[in-house]
Amino acid sequence: MAVRSADTRHIASEERTVRGFLTGKGQDPDVFSVAFHLYRTTQEAIARAEVEVLRPAGITWVSYVTLMVLWIRGACEVRELARGQVVSKPAVVKSLHALERAGYVRRVRSKTDRRMVSVELRPRGGTLIRRLQPRVHRLEHVLTGGLTLAEKRTLAALLRKLDSRSSVRRDR
Repeated sequence: MAVRSADTRHIASEERTVRGFLTGKGQDPDVFSVAFHLYRTTQEAIARAEVEVLRPAGITWVSYVTLMVLWIRGACEVRELARGQVVSKPAVVKSLHALERAGYVRRVRSKTDRRMVSVELRPRGGTLIRRLQPRVHRLEHVLTGGLTLAEKRTLAALLRKLDSRSSVRRDR
């Protein structure tokens, strides 16, 4: 736990330094603090999931999210997969190549519009995502373990509010 405490002190010190610098430049230090912790927490959570769960299974975070979307929603078009992950279509396509080679997904061309391609989860991909998802979810419990149920719900509501604002700007 001493390492965690040292990390926390270092992060707080780093944040104070940057806040002071930005305040002197006429920028809003509170906006920085929100963005700093949002980015840092997200990057750490994804990195931990990749190192502890996904890489040993031979997939990336983009591949994991793709498998999750297909598991939950069923077949989707490539552009829907990209939009849902807020990544570029080429990033999803690259991920799909690897998933397809591994036998986890398959692409199906539309019979009515040959330009449209949907992606389906194959049985092997379903088996993989059902095995990995509980392990990633355990890491999500670790991430949110210091929050009460009320705090988790408040944080989720605030993040949805941020997400809806950024989605509006992305759609323009």
